Amino acid sequence: MNKITTIIVLLISLSACSKSQEIYTSSLSGFKKRVVVNSNDARQALDIADQYELKIPNIRKNSIAQIVFPKAIKLGLILGGNYSEGFIIKDDQVLGRVRMTGGNLGPQFGGQQYSQIMYIMTENKLNEFMSSDSFGLQGTVSYAENGASKTTVIATQDNLNEVYTLIFNQTGYLAGMTLDGIVYSVIEKYR
Repeated sequence: MNKITTIIVLLISLSACSKSQEIYTSSLSGFKKRVVVNSNDARQALDIADQYELKIPNIRKNSIAQIVFPKAIKLGLILGGNYSEGFIIKDDQVLGRVRMTGGNLGPQFGGQQYSQIMYIMTENKLNEFMSSDSFGLQGTVSYAENGASKTTVIATQDNLNEVYTLIFNQTGYLAGMTLDGIVYSVIEKYR
């Protein structure tokens, strides 16, 4: 009787594992569809951002380059994470592909997909991004205003002189205040 019970438990376990693999594969496939972007998506995000705030076209014109994440994802419940892939663009030429990964900590609840553009204001900052992984700490405040999700980035004054970050095009709902640690990695260089 013990052998039969053991075999049944083993078969149920194997069945559960194969089902878990299907769920994992399906979830991973769905996740990839949500974040996979191409350079046309990045250019389109830049155009949308120009219409988002009156000052953005001027910031874009004065920037050296832009790091564009057309589809970023942030999820959290006290602990959370960020992920996106995008492009570094200079003078309308794509210099490379970049990945944003990070974790965050703070009172928060929910998840959202959004677009993020980092306007690089100095050649030194662009060279820093292109030559090695870049780590940054920033604060974010996410809230609802008139039924729409909003996020404000809090950075040091030095960072504001080198990089202007715009978060827009948000869907989903995330509320809270977090301290974010984010790593930006160039995963492929084109020039």
